[in-house]
Amino acid sequence: MQIRWNSLTKLSLWFSVLRNESFREIMVGAPKLEFFELFLYWGYNNLTFDSPCLRTVNVCEYETIDYENDEHDHGPILRISAPNVRSLQLTGALYRKFVLMNVSSVVHATLDFRPYIKPFREEKLKWQKENLMELGRSLKHVESLTLGIWCIEVLAQRERRRIPPQISTNKCATLNINMTEEDLLGIVNLLKGSPNLQMLIIDMEPKFWEEPRVPDLTDSENFCIDNVANCVASQAEHVKCLLHHLKTVKITQFVEQHSVLSFVEFILKNGRVLENFVIIAKRGLDENSEEYLRIVKRWGFYEEENSPKSLLKVAQRLLSIPRSSSLAVITLRSRYTLLTDNIFQRLFRHSMVLCLYLLTTLSSYSDGTR
Repeated sequence: MQIRWNSLTKLSLWFSVLRNESFREIMVGAPKLEFFELFLYWGYNNLTFDSPCLRTVNVCEYETIDYENDEHDHGPILRISAPNVRSLQLTGALYRKFVLMNVSSVVHATLDFRPYIKPFREEKLKWQKENLMELGRSLKHVESLTLGIWCIEVLAQRERRRIPPQISTNKCATLNINMTEEDLLGIVNLLKGSPNLQMLIIDMEPKFWEEPRVPDLTDSENFCIDNVANCVASQAEHVKCLLHHLKTVKITQFVEQHSVLSFVEFILKNGRVLENFVIIAKRGLDENSEEYLRIVKRWGFYEEENSPKSLLKVAQRLLSIPRSSSLAVITLRSRYTLLTDNIFQRLFRHSMVLCLYLLTTLSSYSDGTR
């Protein structure tokens, strides 16, 4: 039966089989389609998104048993062509090789894969990493790039091996990661390859896949870095975006940990044109939520990750870090208050007064007086 969806503008297909022929019928029969999503589908290996109005495409791959014993060890190659697409999101399991074609129109791209290594074979993981870097090269022109946990993990391994970064022209990068020390190496590798980057956004609560890290198969004795923070600091001169372009850095779902503060220090000390550094603390559970009540019932208490006391320590640490840019403004947002250092410094003319202000403000929330 011929498809005639002449008025359809948005289509999402979840959990089923889609053959190449059926996909072509959709592209031909839905001329006004603007948004297309394939979530955990299988059965196709050639996706040409050429519907004239199509601007947003999301593909979330589903690993299938059919391909596990493929003679090439990566199943049939998936070829994606998107001549008119502006936003392209590729997620899921990278169990077969991706090839991108005609993607010069893409402005916003997301790569948030997880490796498929069941059963584990070294050669399988190797080609998956190589394919991931190939996808990055195909999207090096996009204005905005979003990367997930495993993407940054692969970049971190390349940084450990001192492999030169892939160069891109991205102006904005969003990273969905946990901000471990290993992630710092991946971030630095990304920054070194993004000389035109103007905005960096780090979401510490990943959106898609969060699995245990894949072991690095390289001989660790030859590529060991004892102090990641010192290694990151030593690469500042190679991060060109810090000298000329990077003006905004934003961390959301922030939780205090040493690696995050090391990253903040690296940016503040070396970002010569930095204007805004925004940190949004992760909000604790609402006292009326089911999760909060469950935790209290089981353990007798609930300890919030970003307590007023811990945020005070963070604020004090931020004030103590020297800044390369005289225009840099640090903003710390939490459920308790909004702290913008330059405003209070203009009011009180000394950063120590800000510390006292924070101490008074946060302590009042802590002891229940406000």
